[in-house]
Amino acid sequence: MHKLDNKRLNDFVAAIAKGRTVIAPEEPDPSPSPSESSKGQYNLARADAWDPGKHSLAPYRPVEPLKALVFPPRERVGFVGGDTAVPEIRERVVIGVKNCDLSALKIHDYVFLDTEPVDPFYAEARKKTIIVSCDCTDAREVCFCTAVKEQPYAKEGYDINLSPTPQGILVEAGSERGEALLKEAANLLEPADDALVAERDKAREKISQQVAEQAKAKGLTSESDLQDAIKNADESDLWEDFAKDCVECGACNFVCCTCHCFMLADGRTGKGAARLKQWDSCLYRNFARVAGGANPRKHRAERLYNRFDKKFNFFPNVLGTYACDGCGRCAEACTGKIDIRDVLKRALDER
Repeated sequence: MHKLDNKRLNDFVAAIAKGRTVIAPEEPDPSPSPSESSKGQYNLARADAWDPGKHSLAPYRPVEPLKALVFPPRERVGFVGGDTAVPEIRERVVIGVKNCDLSALKIHDYVFLDTEPVDPFYAEARKKTIIVSCDCTDAREVCFCTAVKEQPYAKEGYDINLSPTPQGILVEAGSERGEALLKEAANLLEPADDALVAERDKAREKISQQVAEQAKAKGLTSESDLQDAIKNADESDLWEDFAKDCVECGACNFVCCTCHCFMLADGRTGKGAARLKQWDSCLYRNFARVAGGANPRKHRAERLYNRFDKKFNFFPNVLGTYACDGCGRCAEACTGKIDIRDVLKRALDER
């Protein structure tokens, strides 16, 4: 573990990002916000280099999920009757990744890398993406990661992790690539002492408690058995009740850090007819429709239940983890104001 002086952060990031595309949270517009819910929102900004006047580590996750960088919303996978080669991606470093987005990559890796067939486009994007994660130092009101057995700081999956404290930034490498990057900034680092580690642990405990209290206020705790609650709610009226407010816009799917469903479609681009891979939504009416026209989930309530069953029952069975990391983006994005925490709380209460 290493210590980085808070005043040398910009020099450090510039050193490890040299020659690479930088993607990092952009500071919110300081002008008055038109709505309370959008205050303090961070967006990912792409640049050729780290920009201290624009980029930051951000205290919590940005609006966009990290998945958009390795699993783009719309991606050309080949020209019809022509080239299907995987385009080469310039190496990029993503700064300030929060644990909800980082943990979500376990779901995407399982779907696109660890099961056949391997997605070569996803594999290339993952290989060329360096992840510099950062502990959360604050939380959105909708954050509830502790209730899904996660935490507001990374434990694994990163190349480098940064833990900001008033005493300095604790820097840890999580991969061989991360170790190599730290050598490029070795002149800015010094060994971390026990006092800095204790300060880091104190900060982590504080933010974890903040998130846990937010989740508890909505009736969710780390002890909540969400798999059991959802598995036994398949015939509950709650799906019909919440589905009344759903407008099938797909926003919850698209901002979700773990959702990974896609469809293949043929269309035309500037270079001719092409096959495209694009995000799909399990709440769309025709999502489950088969070639013969039958639809096993033609009712909106059925599709809503399927979304929760996949996240809280299917993935715990096949991967031992929820396909939800408690980022709360879906609650902020939902046009019908459906809060995932309210759905889970009712399922728990009925169980």
